[in-house]
Amino acid sequence: MKHGWAVILGVCALVYANSLQNSFHYDDEHSILDNLHIRDLGNISSFFQDPATFSRDADKGMYRPLLLLTYALNHAYGMKYGEGGYDVVGYHVVNLLLHALSACLIWWLTSLMFGRKDVSLAAGLLFALHPLATEPVNYISSRSESLAAMFYLLGMVFFVEGEKKGKGRMVLSWAALALGLLCKSTVITMPAVLLLFDYLFCSRRDWGKLKQRLFERHIPYWVIAGGYVALIWVNGFLSGSVKAPVRDGWTQFLTQIKGFVFYWTLLLWPLGLNVEHQFFEQRSLEGVATFGALLLVLSFLGMLVYLFFRRKDLPFFLMGWGLVAMLPVMVVPLNVLVNERRLYLPCAAFCIGLALLLRSERARKLKIGGRDLGIALMALILLGYGLLSFERNRVWKDDFSLWGDAVSKAPMMPRVHLYLGNTHKEAAFASADSAEVSEHWKAARRGYQKTVELDPQGDLGLRAFNNLGAVNFVLDDIDAAEKAYRRAVEISPQYADAIVNLGTISHERVRRREVAPDRQRQTLEQAIRYYQQALGFQPNHPYAHANMGLAYFDLGEWEKAHQSYERAYFLRPRDDKLLNNMGNLFATLGQQRPGAEGKKLLLKARQLYLGARRINPANPSPQRGLQYVEGLLNSGKW
Repeated sequence: MKHGWAVILGVCALVYANSLQNSFHYDDEHSILDNLHIRDLGNISSFFQDPATFSRDADKGMYRPLLLLTYALNHAYGMKYGEGGYDVVGYHVVNLLLHALSACLIWWLTSLMFGRKDVSLAAGLLFALHPLATEPVNYISSRSESLAAMFYLLGMVFFVEGEKKGKGRMVLSWAALALGLLCKSTVITMPAVLLLFDYLFCSRRDWGKLKQRLFERHIPYWVIAGGYVALIWVNGFLSGSVKAPVRDGWTQFLTQIKGFVFYWTLLLWPLGLNVEHQFFEQRSLEGVATFGALLLVLSFLGMLVYLFFRRKDLPFFLMGWGLVAMLPVMVVPLNVLVNERRLYLPCAAFCIGLALLLRSERARKLKIGGRDLGIALMALILLGYGLLSFERNRVWKDDFSLWGDAVSKAPMMPRVHLYLGNTHKEAAFASADSAEVSEHWKAARRGYQKTVELDPQGDLGLRAFNNLGAVNFVLDDIDAAEKAYRRAVEISPQYADAIVNLGTISHERVRRREVAPDRQRQTLEQAIRYYQQALGFQPNHPYAHANMGLAYFDLGEWEKAHQSYERAYFLRPRDDKLLNNMGNLFATLGQQRPGAEGKKLLLKARQLYLGARRINPANPSPQRGLQYVEGLLNSGKW
């Protein structure tokens, strides 16, 4: 089909139409919603220099400047034409377009390799609809996978085209590699895959011919890859990544032996998809499952050897491509043991192979009722993929559906309980119904307690202790809250969130008049020291700045309160509690100053209260503040 790309784009739009309103999730908070670096296009040059610009948290820095550029453009477009820089539809449209373009590139690549329109269209459609693509489409932060894969596939297309159209296409292929590396480091496998492709299909296994082509075609890829490695070493991204591996080499090897089988199972049978699969480290060869996984991996490698020596070049290349594309995430120890988005690029090789199998000469000879059995199977697979993807989009709708689904499928994974607890916590703050609020707090507490049970000493347990303290705080059990916060700090003395919350405990005891009048100022100053300590570990902690502003407000130090609030507002402009507290400050200052200056401050307070009420109508404080300010403005004194 001449316009197969149009069919692929249309199918992607149809299947993913129900994903555009799905919410932000998970890492989106620190890399997009709270990442102040993407809010100003003037920061673009810093994206290419400093890995810390990737996140609100410097310790989560990654060198992905082109990915950050897309976020910044999304934000800028939303500020100018949308409903703000975080209108989720705009971000989803970009994710969907990237996936659709990658599917079109598979159609193009397959057309160049085989010259068969039926195979190329089938490959593009299989990839477009494969359920494993739902995470990179629905999860905004997973854009790194589809963006990197797009450049990876584009580089392969230009390489194959370069055989017919000359060096100009090769230059474009080299550029695609460079751009892909600026999206995600896993693109570094492209030179090896293209070298294998050249040896098998261009040089026809002739080592002499391949050697002649090395300098003209392949050396630039390796120079670019080497330059990228040097760059990320100099800017600290690589050295920081390898400094403290999350597990030893033997455990990583055994774990990824299991992971390899897990990934192949998902490719072949994409059911039971989950944002966090129930998958654990493997520390020894004990167990039937581990031994069986090792045998399956050895069988796969044996199959590769057989295909190579039997000159079955096409299946050998596709299997080799998928394996090589997976090597970076299998070799490098990562915090998350397995996830679906890592299969995005290997899925391209799988879909090309499946299309070739279903449109092979043997498959076309098989008939059912006089019709081509291969086409019937293809239609069934595409229909099944499309339905599964459409339904999976529903799971990504919001945090309740996503983490509720994850808890039901992976009840022994601490992360899913932590994030479901967080979801209930946020819902409690946003609800005005007292019974509903109570149920959310109970559910949040259960989630955090389960997380602590499953990961008592780890990072997730640490965060659960802190959040459990927050639940106890809201439920007026201050002593239990302080105990939980101190337990978190014992586990990690530099954990800024818990240190901020210890300051809040001191502050709250003053507000509840549990502290003698002559010690109140001292206790508030102690709270400020906690906030300053947290900012020493995490300078852009929005709650440390916001809470410090409130402490200065209670001390009557208006200018310092204003400075702290302004910094917090810059970091987190959509926080209703912060806007309410800022409104209180301006209302207080407005009452103290006569005439036009006081009125201006009261009008500013009204604006802040209105903003807080708009963000969270369930919070009664902004409404009370608004009524108070309206009364002052209508009193005729200003």
